[in-house]
Amino acid sequence: MESTTCSNTTGTADGVSAWSMSDDQLASALLDNATELNQLEGRRLELIREADARNLAVTAGAANTAQWVAGRLRVPTAEAGAMVKLASHLDAELPATAQALAEGEISVPHARVISRVVTMLPSHIATPELRSEVEATLLKQAAIFDPKALSKVGNRLLETVAPDLADQVLELKLKQEEASAERDRFLRMTFDATSGTWRVTARLPKMVGERLKLVLDPLAAPQPGPDGRDTRLPEQRNVDALDEACRRLLADKLVPSHGGNPTQLVVTLTQTGGRTLHTGIELSRKLVDQLMCEADRTYLVKPEDQPGRVTLLTDAQQRLFQGKLRRLLELRDGGCAFPGCDRPPGWCHAHHVTPWSKGGPTTRDNGVLLCGYHHRLIHQGAWQVRIALDGLPEFLPPDWIDPHQRPLRNHRLTPAA
Repeated sequence: MESTTCSNTTGTADGVSAWSMSDDQLASALLDNATELNQLEGRRLELIREADARNLAVTAGAANTAQWVAGRLRVPTAEAGAMVKLASHLDAELPATAQALAEGEISVPHARVISRVVTMLPSHIATPELRSEVEATLLKQAAIFDPKALSKVGNRLLETVAPDLADQVLELKLKQEEASAERDRFLRMTFDATSGTWRVTARLPKMVGERLKLVLDPLAAPQPGPDGRDTRLPEQRNVDALDEACRRLLADKLVPSHGGNPTQLVVTLTQTGGRTLHTGIELSRKLVDQLMCEADRTYLVKPEDQPGRVTLLTDAQQRLFQGKLRRLLELRDGGCAFPGCDRPPGWCHAHHVTPWSKGGPTTRDNGVLLCGYHHRLIHQGAWQVRIALDGLPEFLPPDWIDPHQRPLRNHRLTPAA
């Protein structure tokens, strides 16, 4: 009995519809199809190489062969350029790879990996014999691995084919990388007045990045809230860690002086309500209140009737929690006093329970230790802190957490005997 096949049938091999094949026939046909595609792509590279050799691009009025191929095949110029480059390399230096591709044994992505690895061989060791050995080794591995895995094999190939040269090549590669990183390093800060944020972009050499990571990682560790969770994203924790690291550098005066004075953040407040940094950036009252918890304050008076005269007034009262007073807070609170937080005293700010700007004194019973994260949380206003009758700090959650706003304490804090 004769069999017929419709001329518009798709997915066929040897005139047999895919749906009518047995499982073995289907698997075999799929491999045959892959081989044929590899052969066709190898043939296309051969044609491109011949067209390049004949300089058909110039005859056709194109700037180069890549542009001509892009126009003929209707593919992006970058893709066409990669074809021309690979075709040229296969013809000039990789005859075994070109033959394997023509026979359908490897794919074009495999050929690209082999071309890349051979090209990466340093010129002072890349003898024809070594290139041939590397190519032959990769062709054997291409029968086992996909292109991505083959690329990883290629990156470590010298350890197999030329172990005596592997360290030399690796050292050269690392030196080139480090020299390039040193040359291209940058850190750029731009203030976006529209959003009121700083945009930071950087390219850091490996050791600078490692040092920065060593500084930020412990400071960016999650800090549990009352429910045991830290709701900040990892990226937000990194920003808070950078802020804390800078605060400590400035507080400990580890930054060189600037203009004869210690490097410091300067906020100017005016009687009319203005609040600006020395750079002119405006701040909210809430943020200024937070900064003033541990800030020195200086009063400068500029009389209206004498514009050229400025008078300095000093504050006789103690402004900061320093010396023995700071030590008393550390002994009492043992670290951040917020419920569930275990940040040590050295990581904490001393916060005025009743703000200094509202007449709050700098005393033990008006102070509490808070880590940077919980210090910001308190200044946001939803949570409240107070000193209980037994002299220990306690915190009142917002009503959406506890409608009764029952006071909470850190597990370290127990009532005095």
